[in-house]
Amino acid sequence: MNQAGWLVITVSNQSGIARGLYDATAYAAVQGRLVELLAARGARLDGAYFCPHHPDFTGPCECRKPGLLLFREAQAALGLDLARCVWVGDRRSDIAPARRLGGRALLVETGSGGAHAGKARALGVPVVADLTAAAAEIVRGG
Repeated sequence: MNQAGWLVITVSNQSGIARGLYDATAYAAVQGRLVELLAARGARLDGAYFCPHHPDFTGPCECRKPGLLLFREAQAALGLDLARCVWVGDRRSDIAPARRLGGRALLVETGSGGAHAGKARALGVPVVADLTAAAAEIVRGG
């Protein structure tokens, strides 16, 4: 848990592994860098969950977002109250689990978020500029 009492986890689709674009070791290196960047800001990554599959290469799976398996695993491992979680992402598949599991969703406009912003707003999901703005929104409680 971070100094402010927040748990920070990542849940991501990493279809590049199934497609042979990179391997799990490369993904782990990126996660390691994320841990370093968070630590420099006084935060900690409490868990990282990823789906290495792609339906066209490995067939369907339950862990690929917007599937709920990885979120359920995080819930069990960390004792999360999913209704109190904030779901942040740049795609509808990132924020869709919030609608099914409870909690709040925020869409960031960086990455693919700009293309999904209109649909997110239509669903009542707040759209923020980037992860810094998302963090500020979460801390503010807005």
